[in-house]
Amino acid sequence: MFKIGLDIGYGNTKIITEDGHKLCFPSLAKPGEKLTMDKMLSAVDDYVATINGETWFIGNMAAKEHRFAVRAFDDTQRFTNPAFQAMLATALAAVADTESNILLVTGLPLSSYAISEKDFKKFLNNFTAEVEINGIIKNIKVKQSHVFPQAAGIFLNPLCEEFKKNIMPGDLTTVIDIGYRTTDVATFKFTGEHFEFVLEYSFTLDEGMVSVFRDIAHKMAEDMEVFNVSFENAERTFLSNSCRINGKDTNYGDINKLVAQKTVDSIADAYRQRGPAKNHDSFVIMAGGGSLALHDPLKTAFPNAVLWKMPNLLMQ
Repeated sequence: MFKIGLDIGYGNTKIITEDGHKLCFPSLAKPGEKLTMDKMLSAVDDYVATINGETWFIGNMAAKEHRFAVRAFDDTQRFTNPAFQAMLATALAAVADTESNILLVTGLPLSSYAISEKDFKKFLNNFTAEVEINGIIKNIKVKQSHVFPQAAGIFLNPLCEEFKKNIMPGDLTTVIDIGYRTTDVATFKFTGEHFEFVLEYSFTLDEGMVSVFRDIAHKMAEDMEVFNVSFENAERTFLSNSCRINGKDTNYGDINKLVAQKTVDSIADAYRQRGPAKNHDSFVIMAGGGSLALHDPLKTAFPNAVLWKMPNLLMQ
C-alpha cells in the first residue's frame, strides 16, 4: 500500500507521501466546468478535477473563481461535505499513481475527534474515486486509514525519537497546534513506548492566524477609510510588514507585532487556565503554520517550548 499523510485544514490542504513528495494548496473548492488547456492559467497548483463525473475547481483555481467557492468545514461531520470530498479526492490523486491502494494517515480537530473519529474512519476505509486531472485518469482507493487527533501526528515522525530521549515515562507533553482558524491544545502522557491522549488537559481554542488577519484587516480598513479589507490582503500585510495606503507604502511592522502578541497572549492564558500547567509540569511543543508565523512572541510566552518545524503529517 502507498502511504500518504493528509491534513485538510481550514486554511490549506497539506500532503506528504512515503517517498517524500509534498504538496500544499488552499482548502477551497467549487463546482466548475471542464476547461481546455488554452483557457487555463496552468499554474502548478491549479486543479480542475473531474471526480466521479463531476468537475470541481480546487485550491488556487477555486480562489481565482472565488465566487461560490467553499472553504470547509464548520460541522463535525465535515467529511459528508461534497467540497471536502472533492478536496480529498484531488489531494490523493495529485500524489498517487494511476491505480493506487492507499494507506492514509490523517487527523481530526480536537473539537470533533471524539464525536467523529469512528464515522470518519469508516468513511475513509470505503472511499473510492475516479479522478481526472489534466487528462490523466486515476482510480483512487483508500485501503486502510489511521485517524488521530491532529496534534498527535507529530509523534508519528521519526524525528520525534530524538525528543523522546529527553522525557521519562509518566511525563506530560502538550502540543500547541496553531492553525489558520483554531488552535488545538493537546496533552499526552508518555508511557515509555507511546503517547496516550489526556482529554482532561486538551481543548480547542477559537484563536488562530485568522484572528491576527482579522485585527490587521480592521486596522487597514480604518486607515484606508473603507468598509472592509479581505483577510487575504491582511495576510499579505502581515507577511510583508507593509501596506499601501493612498498611494504610499505604510510600515505596519509595529501594528503586526501588537496584533501577534494579542493572539499569543490569548493562547498562553488559555494554556495556563485549562492545560496541565495548573497542576503538572509539561513539555510544550509548538506546531502548525501559526507557530512559525508567531515565532517571536511565542518564544517569549513559552521560553522552554520546542518549535516543531516539520509538517504534522509524518510517515513511518
